[in-house]
Amino acid sequence: MLKSKKLIALCVLAMFMLSLAGCGGSAQQEVVIGNLQDLSGPTSVLGKAVTRGAEINVEKINAAGGINGKKIKLVTLDTKGDVQEAIKAFNRLADQEKVSAIVGPPVSNIGLAIAPIANSKKVPVIGSFIDPRVTVGENGQVQPAMFLIQPSSVQYAEIMASYTVEKLGLKKVGILYDQSNSFATSLVAPYKAYVTSVGGQIVSEQVYAKGDKDYKTQLTKIKESGAEAIYVPNYTQDAVITVKQRKQLGIDIPVIGGIDFAPPFSTLVNDPQAATNIYYANNFSDKEPQLTEAKNAYKAKFGEDPINKAYLGFDKIGIIAEAIKKANSSKAEDVMKALNDIKDYQGTTGIITLSPQTHQPVGLSMVMYKINNGVDEEIGRYVPEKHKK
Repeated sequence: MLKSKKLIALCVLAMFMLSLAGCGGSAQQEVVIGNLQDLSGPTSVLGKAVTRGAEINVEKINAAGGINGKKIKLVTLDTKGDVQEAIKAFNRLADQEKVSAIVGPPVSNIGLAIAPIANSKKVPVIGSFIDPRVTVGENGQVQPAMFLIQPSSVQYAEIMASYTVEKLGLKKVGILYDQSNSFATSLVAPYKAYVTSVGGQIVSEQVYAKGDKDYKTQLTKIKESGAEAIYVPNYTQDAVITVKQRKQLGIDIPVIGGIDFAPPFSTLVNDPQAATNIYYANNFSDKEPQLTEAKNAYKAKFGEDPINKAYLGFDKIGIIAEAIKKANSSKAEDVMKALNDIKDYQGTTGIITLSPQTHQPVGLSMVMYKINNGVDEEIGRYVPEKHKK
């Protein structure tokens, strides 16, 4: 009788252990990728677009059998556009969800905040935060876990500065930016340096603080300075306010914008007379064939055309998948190492090669646009002569 009881107990234990093994085996059939975006805060337009683009590519990859036979599970957390919320969300993705990598936000403040934690935990973040300090620290050393898939702020600012002075012939420039925002400030210094290096002049530099909604005083000072153009490297919501107040003040000089002037900027302004005479550079052209698949899938799922951040979300997932394949592992540290070997990856936004020295893309070009009466008109690709050397 005693032997029978022992035998039953051993059988129960064996079945329990098998059930645990079965659960573990099931979990191993998934690749968990985190998605850290603002879904309800001041940059939610951008965060939602990145998320949708990521979802489209996850569905595509899973429909084709996944990565090395494993389906992707995308875990999305809302940063609310807040640094502390982002840190909490990152820790949850790294420690509880055990993600292989994280789709990062297009927000430099958050990229800077999570970089040391990502480096410590060895969980790679593939983002579109263009402040170069997110990928290369102020000590000049690469941030091991942080990767960028669009031009850095230095390259972008130099493209816009060159276009201002060397293409448009506008040599007196005023600048208006949020001094508390690392995205904006990272675009100001290289722009100023390039403008002055090619014979231009910064005639007025005006700043405001996070949360400010009235820029009329600053815009008036720029107008009185004799500026021939206004450089505005700010987030979408601030840029909308700027062009509306520019119209109210009767300022008719061109605005040289950052990438946040790309769609849906014009529709958010909702005033063609305010959304006009504006130049910006985008990651892609709608005419390029590599966009077709992602664009059609996006329209079918969401009933509207994707904006540029959606394509970046799509490409972030694609690059993570490519790194997992190269590593033949979904372990975060292995994926982080494999990201250093991404070369000639055909993304929707161009051919992407990541530099092991900077974790930034090499040689990505930009497409120039002009907004006329609320309509985005493609001008063509533009590269400063300096970048060709």
